[in-house]
Amino acid sequence: MDAIDTGQRKWSRAEVAELLISRNALTDLKLDHALQIVRLLTPQRVAAGTVLIEEGVTSTGYMALVLEGKAVVLNAVRGSDDSVLLSHLGCGAVFGELGVLDGKPRSATVTAVTDMHIAVLDRPGLARLIDTVPSVACSLLGAIIVRVAERLRATNTKVQDLSAANQALQEQLKNSSLRA
Repeated sequence: MDAIDTGQRKWSRAEVAELLISRNALTDLKLDHALQIVRLLTPQRVAAGTVLIEEGVTSTGYMALVLEGKAVVLNAVRGSDDSVLLSHLGCGAVFGELGVLDGKPRSATVTAVTDMHIAVLDRPGLARLIDTVPSVACSLLGAIIVRVAERLRATNTKVQDLSAANQALQEQLKNSSLRA
């Protein structure tokens, strides 16, 4: 990929590489490696309302970088038709890293809120990178691992907060039933 023309903007390979290493994406990746990875990215236009990744589905073996537009990441609530909003994605965000690595069922649903332009790295592209430039592939995998670890730590904090709130509610219920 030399350039991506989204209609609103023409992205050079260097600009996409800078976006790939931005604070919303893979900050541990070096620019020279990002420039090589960008060559394997495939641009895609996505219409608003499109489900990019569906929770529980394994047929989407790719990760993507948001160039333009917005999406939401949701988790289904078991036993309900409700969903929990996990995050909003915008320019520079990366999603789908786990699926490109392991091909397992997706852990969340990503839906385009607006029309979007994304740059996609699929599993065959990752395999080509591993075969042809293993040092760059190792850098990419390392950056993905750091990103996944950050999200796991944030999730652990949320679980601890929810557990503490649950314990406090149980204590209140216990105390109120003793008074009644």
